Amino acid sequence: MIAHLIMNCNSRVNILKIQFRTIGKTFFHLLAIYFVFAVFNSQFANAQAKFSASAPKSIPENQNFNLTFSVQNGKGSGLTLPAMNDFQVLGGPSTSTSVQIVNGDMSQSESYTYTLRPKKQGTFKIASASINVNGSVLKSNEVTVQVTAPSSQKQQQSQGNDPFNDPFFNDPFGQQQGGQQQVSIDDIKKQIKDDVFVKVNLSKSSCYKGEILTATYKLYFRQNISNYNLNKSPVFDGFYNQEIELDPKRRPTVENYNGKQYNAVEILKYNLFPQRVGNLSVAPAELNAVAQVNVGGGFFGRLVNVPLTLKTNAVTVSVKDLPEAGKPTDFSGAVGDFSFSTVLSNKEAKTDDAITYTLKISGSGNLKLIDALTVKFPDGFELYDPKVKENISNSVDGMSGTVQYDYLIVPHMPGDYKIAGYTFSYFNPSTAKYSTVTSPEYDLKITGSPSKNMNSGSTNSMNQQDVTLLNEDIRYIKTQTPVFDKKSNSFFGSIGFMALYATPFLLFMGLIAMKRRNESNAADVVGSKRKRALKLAKKRLVVAEKFLSKAERKNFYQEISYAVWGYLCDKFNIDVAELSKENVEEKLIARNAKAETITKLQRLISDCEIALYSPSINDSEMKNNYSIALNLIADLEDEIKN
Repeated sequence: MIAHLIMNCNSRVNILKIQFRTIGKTFFHLLAIYFVFAVFNSQFANAQAKFSASAPKSIPENQNFNLTFSVQNGKGSGLTLPAMNDFQVLGGPSTSTSVQIVNGDMSQSESYTYTLRPKKQGTFKIASASINVNGSVLKSNEVTVQVTAPSSQKQQQSQGNDPFNDPFFNDPFGQQQGGQQQVSIDDIKKQIKDDVFVKVNLSKSSCYKGEILTATYKLYFRQNISNYNLNKSPVFDGFYNQEIELDPKRRPTVENYNGKQYNAVEILKYNLFPQRVGNLSVAPAELNAVAQVNVGGGFFGRLVNVPLTLKTNAVTVSVKDLPEAGKPTDFSGAVGDFSFSTVLSNKEAKTDDAITYTLKISGSGNLKLIDALTVKFPDGFELYDPKVKENISNSVDGMSGTVQYDYLIVPHMPGDYKIAGYTFSYFNPSTAKYSTVTSPEYDLKITGSPSKNMNSGSTNSMNQQDVTLLNEDIRYIKTQTPVFDKKSNSFFGSIGFMALYATPFLLFMGLIAMKRRNESNAADVVGSKRKRALKLAKKRLVVAEKFLSKAERKNFYQEISYAVWGYLCDKFNIDVAELSKENVEEKLIARNAKAETITKLQRLISDCEIALYSPSINDSEMKNNYSIALNLIADLEDEIKN
């Protein structure tokens, strides 16, 4: 028994020794690892961060290449790319991090790689990019790429056989025997032309003039779509249009089209009101998209980013004129389904007291296109222009709400009056008939004395008709002898006399000061133009600044876009329907605008278009784009020659 206990104790002691040895080894291992990392971290801290860009010096026009931005000895954030208008960005960024130890010296680097494809031949410079590293903003070097004539050989091994950066990567497991030739981007586009397209659908193919119809723009796709943005907005010639705000959280639905199932997502939606009779066409919209296509097939297939330019189909709607039969004489252009009401604020008032007469139109239809309603009151009332109040919603269900006209009337003569009923007529497309609604009559009693504003004369026997005739003929002639106030003090030598005497001298001094100020401004032409430009920019962008403060991204970029396009329209006298990036660029070049300014303008417009469909825009980018828009308009004011 005792021997057994001794053996158990010895075994437990041995186990404890083993555990202590294991703990000791682990402790020393952890201590060594900590020491190594401490040394490495100190080397990292002492190393100076660097930011650089690299790309091939020469590339054929029909081949892709990698543009890589590298950060050494630091952690980067907020990478800002330069404009790359001469190249098409096919993919990126793909990021990677590496640590290298050479002769005891450690260096760390991270890279951001983009896949580009030249648009044309020539020598092109890619400007510096910027990135935030450890609280400091670093700029990369500029890169120059010479684009040569297209290569006769298919692109091979140009990207180090990286299937994620090279769309022409040839998977050795997917080749047929004999070395199947690799497929090009153009070939892929032909293969998927029926898999990705944009289509516009009209809710009606035939309607009346002024009747609402809805145009829905949808993107149909059977391939994965990594990105899309509107390149050219639709033009609605002959239509009054109101864009419907789409749900930013909307998701694609599955639809059957021509016997195939597609994913479909709405990208634009408008309520349209035709303003002309005949066959009206809705011009195509243009969309840029990137499709991810599996090349090679099977398990070893590789995804290729294929850039696409998609155009909607042209659609036509037949617009009928409103029927003449049964058209009321007071028809004001209202088309839809409406109700009508009137309210008189007071049924009894004194002369010169204000009364409000309200007319209210409610319902659904072309509420914003109804002509302003006019009313007539008996003689002896002063009528002011109406105050119009609109509470209209534009949604997928159409345009509905109320339009209210508040007329302010002021009676000048006492008496009992009858305010006649007012009629409102509209055309209902669903019944193809006109309808008329009549408001009730109102009895109005005005008390008090005749208003002095009516020039009622000095006799009490003058009735309302006499006053009316005097107003229509001549003003009432006063018969009493006028009385003039006589003052003992003479005007000569008074303060008024001295002020009048000194006025010419003060005006002369003011003209001299104005002349000197104008000469000073003339010496600084650029500065004075910039001040005017900044004032104009602030005026146009004041709405965008409000949305910026509220972090309302979509409304902000819409206002930025409207401000820039509106400025260009006014500056060059271009009709909105004819406005495009191409003709604006031509006019800027003709007016000697700098190429850098034109590039900034194109990039800002593209950023606005992308931001409207991309949820990954933060507040700092919004502030940066606001500042760019503000300075851009100022620069254009300086550079454009009138």
